[in-house]
This record gives sequence, C-alpha cells and structure tokens, in this order.
Amino acid sequence: MMMNEIFLLVGGEATRLQPLSSGIPKALLTVKGEKIIDKIIKQFSNLENFNFNLICSIKHEDSWRDYKNNHNNNVKLHFEKTKLDTAGYIVENLESMPDSFYCMNGDLLLDVDLHNFISASINCSNSLIGSFRVEDPTRFGVLKINADNEVEQFIEKPKDSSYGNKISLGLYHFYKKDILEINKNLNIPCSFERQVFPELSKEGLLSSYTVSGDMLDIGTLESFITAHLDKGEENWISPNNVQISENAIIKNSVILDNCFIEDNVTIKDSIISSHSIIKNGSIINKEIIRIN
Repeated sequence: MMMNEIFLLVGGEATRLQPLSSGIPKALLTVKGEKIIDKIIKQFSNLENFNFNLICSIKHEDSWRDYKNNHNNNVKLHFEKTKLDTAGYIVENLESMPDSFYCMNGDLLLDVDLHNFISASINCSNSLIGSFRVEDPTRFGVLKINADNEVEQFIEKPKDSSYGNKISLGLYHFYKKDILEINKNLNIPCSFERQVFPELSKEGLLSSYTVSGDMLDIGTLESFITAHLDKGEENWISPNNVQISENAIIKNSVILDNCFIEDNVTIKDSIISSHSIIKNGSIINKEIIRIN
C-alpha cells in the first residue's frame, strides 16, 4: 500500500507562551494532556497511510530524540543546524524529497474537512495550498484566487476585502517537479509565504482548495486557553493531582498537572504551569505562571 509523506514544521518555540514553553518546542506542548504533535499525527493517521517527517531545530534535539524514543518510534526526525525559515529545509534537500508530499505547520489544531483536501490534492495537477475563509482579511496575508482555483497573487494585510477573504491554512501539497521549476529563483533561508508560493503562482503552478471549518494556532495565552475549553466550559483543570482550595476563584483559565492552589486565590484568564504552588491571597490576571 502506497504511503503518503508528510513533513511537519516543528521548529517553533512558542515565545509568546513563556515561561510555560521555556525549553520546550511548541509542538510538544500539551492540550488537555495530549501533545500537539500527537493530535496532528492521530488526525492524519485516521484518514490515510502517512509517513511522518518532523523538521526540527537542532536546539531542541534532546527533546525530539526523547519524544521519538519514548513516545513515538514511527516518526523520522530531520534537524536544521541553522535557521532556514519555513521552506529552507525542503528546498535545501529537494533532490532527496519524494515526488509529491504534504507539508504543514506542526503547531496547528485543525477542525476541517481534511479528507476533502487530500482528495483535492490527488486530483490536482498543480501544487496545492489549503485555504479557509476569515471574517476580517485585513489582519492576514490574503490569497487572490481566480475562477479556476489558481492562486494569482498574495496580498499582505489588505485594506479591505476586495481581494477576497481566503488565507493560508498552513497545510500544503507539493509536487517536487513544481519546486524544481522555480528552484533557481529561491535562496536559503527560504520562506513558503514570501518566496516559494509567489514564484509557483507566477508560473501558474499553484492552486488552492478552500476547506470547511477552522484552525487554531495555539501560540498565545488566549488561544492556548481556547484550545482547552469546550463550549460552555469555564476552566480546564488537569485531572492529575491538582488541589484547589474551596474558596479559590478560577475563571477562563487552564490549570496543569500537580498544582496546589491555596486559600483566597483569584485566577482569571491565565495559565498555571505544572507543579506550581499558588500562595494564599494571590491575584493572577492574564498571566502565565510557572513556579518550580
């Protein structure tokens, strides 16, 4: 049975989630006790047969080798020795890449019709970029897409919605021959958004499939909390050894493993990292706390 190859970009550090993410690659953070990377792998494995290739930063080498050895033997690790930007590793190693492959930002939680994207990629002769609709396109880079679903242009933070309201999903399907076609115009470090996609588009080699659903990049305090809360839930409190005083007030917050919340504590819109002790009378508002 043929295996699909997918390359997951997991070099991100989640700097806006410090100190929760200190020393931890973003994709190894957990949501409801499950690593983000495991959620992604499970989602794709439920659809098709995939080989998972993780493009990692060498500074996180120990973390990723530990993950492979102790959690998931079925991944292949590729390490960037220097910062190559989003497309750099793939362009630098293009000759050894498969004839076609998927690529995705390795820190996204997708709630979309993935199976339809995969079907579209199989039936499309161009490389394919997944897109989705947003209400306000002025905060994003917008894809100008023609009637044949070809990407004509990339407009960074347009003033209005005159170019449409479709933005990149962070999920792509490439044909190696397409990137070889534009390779002479690419330099390392290399960005998908600023170099690869505009060059493919110029040559008429890039199409788009618009998914139904939504995506969540959990790189901020707000989005990390959102990822943990189902509709109507006020908090997410780990089931693993968390002790909370009866008179503590907790709203719209995430409390991770092995935390101890003492008397008269108020926590709002915040993340309490594992093994933290929150002392009597503490007031925490829109903070990420890591005490250990």
